[in-house]
Formats: sequence, C-alpha cells, structure tokens
Amino acid sequence: MKKSGFIVLVGLLVFLSACTPNVGAPEANDVKPAGNQADAKTDDKGSKKLTLWVFAEAHKRFYEAVKEEFKKKQPNVEVDINLMDGNALVDKYTIIAKSGGEGSPDLIDIEQGQFPKFIRGDIPFEPLDPYLKRDNLSEVMSKGRQALYTVNDKQYGIEHAATASALYYRKDVFDQAGINVAELKTWDQFTEQAKKLVGDKKYIFPPSPATKTNSEQTYFELLIKQEGGDIVTTKGEIGFNSPEGVTALKRMNNWEKDGIMDKNFYDGPAFWDQYKKGNYIAAFGPDWWVNQLADNVPDLSGKWAAVPIPLGGAKSVPTSVWGGTGLMVSKFAKNKDLAWEFMKTAQLTPEMSVKRFQIVNLFPALLTSVNEKGLHEQSKYTKYFNGQDLGELYGKLVAVAPNQNQAWWRALFTQAWDKFKFDYAEGKLTPEQFLQKVEEELKQQIKKQEASG
Repeated sequence: MKKSGFIVLVGLLVFLSACTPNVGAPEANDVKPAGNQADAKTDDKGSKKLTLWVFAEAHKRFYEAVKEEFKKKQPNVEVDINLMDGNALVDKYTIIAKSGGEGSPDLIDIEQGQFPKFIRGDIPFEPLDPYLKRDNLSEVMSKGRQALYTVNDKQYGIEHAATASALYYRKDVFDQAGINVAELKTWDQFTEQAKKLVGDKKYIFPPSPATKTNSEQTYFELLIKQEGGDIVTTKGEIGFNSPEGVTALKRMNNWEKDGIMDKNFYDGPAFWDQYKKGNYIAAFGPDWWVNQLADNVPDLSGKWAAVPIPLGGAKSVPTSVWGGTGLMVSKFAKNKDLAWEFMKTAQLTPEMSVKRFQIVNLFPALLTSVNEKGLHEQSKYTKYFNGQDLGELYGKLVAVAPNQNQAWWRALFTQAWDKFKFDYAEGKLTPEQFLQKVEEELKQQIKKQEASG
C-alpha cells in the first residue's frame, strides 16, 4: 500500500499476454505435509531458505516480527525479506513469470490493484485452497477481502487487512468551534457544520490524492462503495456508471464548491505541511491512513479522533474499503510447504494479527482474531488519537464494510477515467456524461485487450 497522502496506486504495466485460463490447480491430496521439503533451497550447512518480496516498509516491519516467531518453529530456516519499489517488484516478477520462473521468490506481496495484471492466462501463483482445506482454514478470512484474490473460485492470496474506513478529524479544532462530530451522522450534517471552519486557504479535506493532477478517482472509489456500488459488479461487469456513482461524484463537486475540499495538490512533504499548518483538519479512508498521518505529522499527536464515516444515500453504510495487499506463494517456489507455513504464521494466526495491528495499525481480516484483547491495547497509533480504542471502532465497521470486487480489466478503469478527467474538471461534462464516456472508453479498451490476447 503506497504513498503521498493516501498510498498512491502504482502505474499500469503490460498485461500478461496469454489468454487461456489457468485450470491446473493441485488437488488437496497433492499437497505434501509441511516439513517434507526434498526440493527446498539449502546452503552447505543444510539450512533452508525462504525469500519474500515486499513493496511497503510497514509490511517489512511486520514480517520481521513474523520472522522471529517463525524461527521458533523452524530454527533451521532463513527468511530473506527484500524491500523493493512497488513498480519494480511487479515488473520483475512479470518478467520472471513469463520466462520460466528462474529467480522467483518463494513468497510475494501483491497489492490488490496490481493483481488483475496476473489473472489473464496462466496465473503465476500457487492456488491456496488445498492448503486452507487441509488445515481447516477455509472459512477464517473475510469473504469480501478474499474476493480480491479469487479467480474461478480459487484463492491465490491471503489479505493483510480489512481496510475498514473511518472519518478522522482534528478534535481540538472542531471542539473549539463547538462542533460535536460524533453527533453528525450524515454527510449533509457534517458538511453543513464544517463550512464554519473553511476559508483563507483552510479546508476540511485535501484534494483527492490518486494523482498529482487532482484526479478524483480515489475519493470516488471510496464513496461509491460506501453507497453500495463498485467499479466492478459482483458478476464481474462494469458497475460505476450507476446512481451510486453519480451520487459520489456530485458529493465531491459540492465539497469543492463549498470549500470543503481543496483543489490544489501538494506533493511529498508539502502535502503534510498542510496538515501541520492546520489547513487540512480531517480525512477519511482506511486504517492505514492513520499510519501515514502519525508517521508524517507526529507533532499533532493527541489532537485527533476517529468516528464512522457519515451516511449518504439510502443504501450507504458508515464505512468503505480501499486498498489491500495479498501475500502469495509463487507458482515457481521451490519451498512451497515452508512458504505456506510462513504464510500461515503471518496471515492466519490471531497472535500475529494482533502484532500487525500494534506494529502498523492494520486491522485484521482474519475473523478468528477480531475479539482478541490485544487489538484494544495502547499503541503508537492509539496514543496519536488521544488513547482512543481504534480496535473497537474498526471491529464494528468491519461487520458492515462493503466488498470490493475484482476483474482482470479493473486496472484499465484508471486509463479510461484519465482520458476525460480534464474535460470534467473544466465543467465541460456533467457527472452523468462523464461516467458514460468513461464506461464507453473502458469497453473499447477491454475489447482491444481481448482481441490482442
């Protein structure tokens, strides 16, 4: 999950060229018991080695803790954790997968927005269903999160976080103005009160952070899912050109018109300076947004609070989801059983789910962990929020969080959006016209991809 303001979705790469669906998943009885690793990589001392690729420093910090725990179970296994640039990781693995697998890691973190690039043709990851079934773990993860890494009813990754979203705000500023945010249950109520605090280069929200050119795509994806829609329908069809999509766009238009949301984008440190100066006093997004805020604006510790996202339309819920990363076993791994054991330790044990939340504030998608006491203990991030029990908040929101659907063409949505975003920003297109043009463009791009194989 990646990053200025919110984590920036990485750029599009070339899709895998093969078009034949993958049908070669192993049967459950093909999975060897853990520890029977005749083909495992070994050094001249007989030690075994696992290689893990990650693209986020926060994930690396968590995996270092997993590594220590795993060492208690497998003292002769060395785990090599490689932190790489997100684009470089995907690019390098794509080349490896298309050239026979030489140089592949055993385990690899794949951001959910990148996963569609690997699901046309022969999928270069190990199907996990036989392992999950063997160890009675098939039902322990959130179905909505696992849908991101499921193709033809086969699971290829295990999600790090529920990514339940909340509204974060400067409690000291709102309290001083006599505004009790916790009592504002709808977006209309919140924005009406928030107008009292805008003006003189001061806003409630930063601009949509998807790109430096003020694309509103990031906020759009959060808000359409809150309203009950999505970019992709549950049937894998185009779903954003809908009443929910129009509602999301119009809400953002009103925010800009009323001065609630800034139109200017600041990059890097300049972005966080706006928070330090008090020019932005709120944000909404998933749990990992808290990490970004606390790490980049530490001087504001103790001044923030979090509440459910205010409700919008009739079908809206008090949260949304955005982002996510799945840990996967490479199809070319020589240590698949050991890789699975490491994955199981990292992603499928309540103890490490609690550890992840404490280290990087990612609330677990592991259903068996949501009642763990450790999710309610004080951490760097709860202290930033003046001791608020963030685990209690996210735990309630996970229960009503919307699904995020997956399709191989989902990454093409950004290209179609970008083609018309400037005309839309200049007022040449209404929200309805904009979404219609984006849908038409996306359909053309899908046809081109299908025709080219």
